[in-house]
Amino acid sequence: MRSYFITIALLFLAWRILLFVPLFASEAFLLPRIDYGYTLFLYFLEKGSILSNFLLYPFANFDGAYYLLIAAKGYTVNAGFFPLFPLSIHVATWLFNAQSFGVAQYFLANFLVGAYFLSALIIFYKLLRIDYKKSIAIWSIFFLLIFPTSFFFAGIYPESLFLFLSLLTFYFARKKNWLLAGITGLLLSATRIVGIAIFPALLYEYFKNEKNRSLFKLLSIFLTPLGLIAYGFYSFLKWGNPLYFIEAQGNFQNNRTVNSIILLPQTLFRYIKILFTVSPTIYEWWVAFFEFSFFIFTLSLLYVGWRKKVRFFYLLFGLLCLFIPSLTGTLSGIPRYVLIIFPIFITLALIKNKFIKVIYCVISITLLFIFFMLFSKGYYIS
Repeated sequence: MRSYFITIALLFLAWRILLFVPLFASEAFLLPRIDYGYTLFLYFLEKGSILSNFLLYPFANFDGAYYLLIAAKGYTVNAGFFPLFPLSIHVATWLFNAQSFGVAQYFLANFLVGAYFLSALIIFYKLLRIDYKKSIAIWSIFFLLIFPTSFFFAGIYPESLFLFLSLLTFYFARKKNWLLAGITGLLLSATRIVGIAIFPALLYEYFKNEKNRSLFKLLSIFLTPLGLIAYGFYSFLKWGNPLYFIEAQGNFQNNRTVNSIILLPQTLFRYIKILFTVSPTIYEWWVAFFEFSFFIFTLSLLYVGWRKKVRFFYLLFGLLCLFIPSLTGTLSGIPRYVLIIFPIFITLALIKNKFIKVIYCVISITLLFIFFMLFSKGYYIS
């Protein structure tokens, strides 16, 4: 067995085990958020369920419960959740005849999430080794694992699948296998709306660096939007509106504008106004503060990555994944959304100043601990 796989597997295992530490702390020192019980997976469980254990239910809090519901019963009005992730859970649970919110469904979903994420880390390593030495690859993975919202990779959320498919698409593109890149890109655009960002990124790489161009290779890249188009067609058949999945984003009480495009300066000005007019004693002020901070932090790292000559089509993909959600007039969810912007972790690994790296590690691990504590008790993080 190759040594890099053992290293990655051990890092993954250590990260996954250490995520239980904040859960013990939250159970000992933190009460569930008042009037927000419905955000806990616990709210949907039958009394006495083994899944009501404080070490288990937090991994399906907030959106996680709805992904399990879609996987079990299909779509109702929750069209904002893209289909590929719950479909993969549905297939696995169907094979084992698992019930909605049952023990088997929960653990099968967790197994899938773990498999997706571990596979993503392995592909991340292989992708990085095309351009960088082993130490840069391992440090990039480490910085990803300790990111403040990395616990979403362990939760029943599509981030693990999205990261796996995006990295696999980039890996195939670097290997000049445009057909496989197109197929995995298609799956990516059916996982989250920002998956469409892979399309212009692949086109850039193709026209910039592909010397042996052909119509077949170019058409392979044009497979990538088909996942999004297919979901739009499904939305038309079910709800009479091919863009209903965009309209449904406005049903999540996240202040998204879904009937027009809000330019980024307007969104940033809105956040600056919130930070200077709302009292920091209100929990929502801190949510806005971290949403704004994570946006600026990620944008800054993408710029530094450009200066350090990180592959441009990685950066283009990251920039689009960062900007697309902001067009709805809010940065809601940004601390989670930037998780899949893998170029920022390459940039962190390329920074030579050890003091900066140590500061990042201390702050990041501290925030990871606090964020997961809060998330486990129904406090919105992202």
